[in-house]
Amino acid sequence: MQQDQLDVPNGTVRRSAFYGLIGSGLVGRDPFDRRSFSGISYYFFKECQRQGLLLGAAGCELEGWRKWLLLALSYHRQKALWRMRYYLDTRYRNQLTRILAGKIPRDQPVGTLLQIGAMFDGGALLQPGAYNTSYHDGNIAMRLRSPYGARGFDERRAAQALAYERQVAQKMDRVFVMGDYLAKSFQEDLGVAPHRIINISHGANLDTIPAPDPQKNYAAQEVLFVAVEFDRKGGRVLLPAFQRVRQQLPGAILHVIGVRGDPPADLPLENVRWHGFKRKEIPEEAAVIQDLYRRCSVFVLPSFYEPFGISVSEAMLYAIPPIITGDWGVAEKVIPGVSGLHVKAGDEDGLAAALYELLSDPAKAEAYGKAARQRGLDHFTWPAVVKSLGHALDVMHQEPPLSSLRSVQ
Repeated sequence: MQQDQLDVPNGTVRRSAFYGLIGSGLVGRDPFDRRSFSGISYYFFKECQRQGLLLGAAGCELEGWRKWLLLALSYHRQKALWRMRYYLDTRYRNQLTRILAGKIPRDQPVGTLLQIGAMFDGGALLQPGAYNTSYHDGNIAMRLRSPYGARGFDERRAAQALAYERQVAQKMDRVFVMGDYLAKSFQEDLGVAPHRIINISHGANLDTIPAPDPQKNYAAQEVLFVAVEFDRKGGRVLLPAFQRVRQQLPGAILHVIGVRGDPPADLPLENVRWHGFKRKEIPEEAAVIQDLYRRCSVFVLPSFYEPFGISVSEAMLYAIPPIITGDWGVAEKVIPGVSGLHVKAGDEDGLAAALYELLSDPAKAEAYGKAARQRGLDHFTWPAVVKSLGHALDVMHQEPPLSSLRSVQ
């Protein structure tokens, strides 16, 4: 029985329910691991389960001699390029597809598959007459256009990776994306029909939405920067920009969290608090993360390449005004001059000016922060996202799947 309401009784499965798939070290092998797909997989599938949209889920990664052989064949002396050549090798992706074929239940009908990303070919795994769908925060076309995302990746391998993702995307009955920027790329770069691309946004990876804090101190002059990839997220531009702000606001503090290892020795670190990598699944470390979100008055993420930026949504729900790169998909999150500010990637002058603008004006920071929280509540919670997903799946089920149309041709 089809159900459209948000609250679905435990054990009730909707007609449009799907079987979820993830795969690869980039995305994760366990759909319910909080580390998979930057935490999105866990929150997304849990909410789908709560709303009666999830039949089950599986993941995989290549193991054993096949993995080591492909690693050897993909070797490059630069570790980042070696990693990229391995994950985007079509042989690797075909192996993931083969493994996942054995994980989909065959003792029950699976009318819809939903895969996260395009690391494998879900269209090759469909049961007769089934629907094929996917969910994305980015794609290879966007990454190849990035000045940071694919530097040094040779043209032949790039063309092969692009052709693979185009082939996978064109088998999809629906491609669910996190923003309009990405929707445009799937249409123009990968040739997906516009009506098959649905922007359902994404949620913030929080177990509970934080309550509004009437005592939040926007005069604190404390800045939060969350990043695992320090260079790509703009850390090397942020640290000197922050020191320039300190010349006028000497009490300002920058908190850096998420980066593994020690702080870079070649960058200025005065009034920089380096908290290192923290995991939300460990209560003591989660408490540190929550405390920083509560106490900081400005959030900053001046990335060189940022498909969507989960941490920005989290900051918004804590009513912190974000300063973010005004490009890529992440730019859609913030309305500049209303709920935060945009800066140009790599623009140290512009970043310093934006930081000073909000740190020196607590009233403006508060107004932007409250607007950011409301925008986050309206657009970036998992219950709202999955409700939109369920409606789109219901609509999809009113038309024949592409797989059945191809079998007739």
